[in-house]
Amino acid sequence: MSEPKTADNPEGRKWKWREGEYEVIRSSARSGPGCHDNCGVLLYVKDGKLEKIEGDPENPYNQGRLCPRCLAYKEMLYHPDRLLYPMKRAREDRGKDAFKRITWDEATEIILEEMGKVIDTYGAESIWVTQGTGRDINGYGPLMARYLGTPNYGTGFLSGIACYAPRRFSTALKSGGLFIADYSQYSPLRYDDPRWKAPEYILIWGNNPVVANSDGTLGHWVVESMKRGSKLITIDPKLTWLAGKSDVFLQLRPGTDTAIAMALCNHIIENNLQDQEFCDCWCYGYDEFAEHLKPYTPEWAAEICGVDADLIKEAAVKIGKAENCCLQWGVAMDHTSEGFVTGMAAYDLMALTGNFENPGGMVDAPFAFDVNVPWSGGDDWELCTADLPNQDKKICGEWPANKAMQAISPDDLLVAMETGEPYPIKAMWMMQNNALACMGAAPQRIIKALQENMDFNVVVDLFLTPTALACADVLLPAATFAERMGIYGHQPYLLGSINQAIEPLGEVKPDQVIMYEIGKKFGRGEGMEQWQTEEEFYDFCLRKSGFTYKTLQERSWAFPEFEYEKHKKGLLRPDGQPGFNTSTGRYNFYSREMVYFGFPPFPTYEEPPESPVSAPELAEKYPLVLTTGARHWGFFHSEHRQSPSMRRLHPDPTVLIHPATAAKYGIENGDWVKIENQFGECKQKAELSVRLREDTVAADHAWWFPERDPGDGTLFGVMESNINKLIPMRPGKSGLGASYKSQLCAISKIEE
Repeated sequence: MSEPKTADNPEGRKWKWREGEYEVIRSSARSGPGCHDNCGVLLYVKDGKLEKIEGDPENPYNQGRLCPRCLAYKEMLYHPDRLLYPMKRAREDRGKDAFKRITWDEATEIILEEMGKVIDTYGAESIWVTQGTGRDINGYGPLMARYLGTPNYGTGFLSGIACYAPRRFSTALKSGGLFIADYSQYSPLRYDDPRWKAPEYILIWGNNPVVANSDGTLGHWVVESMKRGSKLITIDPKLTWLAGKSDVFLQLRPGTDTAIAMALCNHIIENNLQDQEFCDCWCYGYDEFAEHLKPYTPEWAAEICGVDADLIKEAAVKIGKAENCCLQWGVAMDHTSEGFVTGMAAYDLMALTGNFENPGGMVDAPFAFDVNVPWSGGDDWELCTADLPNQDKKICGEWPANKAMQAISPDDLLVAMETGEPYPIKAMWMMQNNALACMGAAPQRIIKALQENMDFNVVVDLFLTPTALACADVLLPAATFAERMGIYGHQPYLLGSINQAIEPLGEVKPDQVIMYEIGKKFGRGEGMEQWQTEEEFYDFCLRKSGFTYKTLQERSWAFPEFEYEKHKKGLLRPDGQPGFNTSTGRYNFYSREMVYFGFPPFPTYEEPPESPVSAPELAEKYPLVLTTGARHWGFFHSEHRQSPSMRRLHPDPTVLIHPATAAKYGIENGDWVKIENQFGECKQKAELSVRLREDTVAADHAWWFPERDPGDGTLFGVMESNINKLIPMRPGKSGLGASYKSQLCAISKIEE
């Protein structure tokens, strides 16, 4: 197979060279400790040891920029607490620091025996394979699930799968795919590509991209667009740096985003600012949509959201009159009970103004060179194992979206762990998933289920985390990106190679190698596609692309050719016809699928289950709105708490409080505060700031204290400052989305 056509020229590009005393390896920071991005790095190695790391200035993705976490990578790589060897522990010692070092062969034997017992006793479906967020294990985890024979695979204990899944699925009903903001990232020329236009307006919604850099978007892309003329409209409960640079800042009450989106659309239509040609030619149900929106005025939304109606109108006019506009959305949309609908409403705003497939608008995000493994695995693993005989037993619950997606319901799986209904969940395979500290709502329930109800738990990670300390019977050490090879492409803009720079420390192994070395011994891959080496494994993953691992490594990265206006050229639909890849062939203002699911065909606003409006009696006891999960420079969720330099950036768990609110409760800056509601309580340190609404507090998530003695019985203090104790495991009525950012709470000063 010949190599495919590419948009970049690799001539003169090297993946390895010498600079004086250093061997320099070009690679990508695409695995733990990591994030959602593919940042190009240069790894400087001397005498077999990594001496320094720098951003790769030639890599078009990050253009040499690195975040503090990447620059401090050595602190994690060579940390004295790093897991370096397989470990085991007796089930009765769960929660205790009673691990003993074992060999990989012994670990494999234990896993085969104990998982085999679960399979023989309860059926393979009683195993739940989970993973953490982002990084390059996303698409490989399903392979482990297939090796074990279980249909139950997905993110662990993330209520409502409330990270990207609500937006991705609901907007697919609208547009037939995933469309993302265009910052020229599809072009190796980047901002110099003559086809690209800087967005006139960037709508920053529910995220702080310069800090979060989430979902394959680097925050500096927004800043670079601003340098080229882009202006901002920001929707956020908090005055962020970008909000301070915005033409319009809508400081809404958390959980009311859908109302804002509907009001923006209403005002655009009422003032005839919509792109009527796009609506007439490429959209389905526009007239009905316009009629549906008539009651939802800026004044209506202003009362709900707590913002000025004139600001909503100003934002609508700017969006409607803009030559091009894009949506920079964030996980806050998913972190409400009806986050499933919020993404749809925001997409409607982009369609209404014709901002699909235009330069600087929203562009399609297909897999680069048809390689979907780094994203989802797709059907690749069906070639590697026997068919799953129990696919119909996947625990999706009765949630319509989960059933349509054939996606697990973490909420229902926890119930199955606790009650045995609809059948028992008795074993866990957890890959770099510190659920107790990070994604797991109601960790009080999770820790009890993991410790008391599971017959066997395997945890794969870089460190002994609270989750591993709480439940692991076998603990396996994972490699970081400098210690392994691989491919990246979780984002669709390009495909590239991860290149090993140093020998793995101790006996660590890449997640993928752990999966296939242990997994294939369960016998479900006999006679199927298999491989003997890592390179052969990645050759298999790349087989549809025209590249091998070696040819991709030699050029470091490859950009597929890119076009705008694909909907006009028949490039979005498999039948080659113009339009969108939906049931109607158009963008769906009116969603027939939503009607099929039993929901309104258009986005409609619903109050969060706990809010001053929906639960006024509860609000008397817990008068403040609680939002959680904002990112900090030094951490990726629960990672990097061991890094001395990152910890100096943010040493303690903090709750952001407006000074007027703090004064009302006798709280001063730096005081330790109790945060509580009907679900639980925790303590964090007060940080006073006028950047937050007076009726809202914003609490850190994912805190634990790795500096503590693992034998002190506190699981590194994971429950002390864990804001998720105040969050229920309860999805929205579609099954997607959950109330991580829209609870009620009370605060009080902790008297020492």
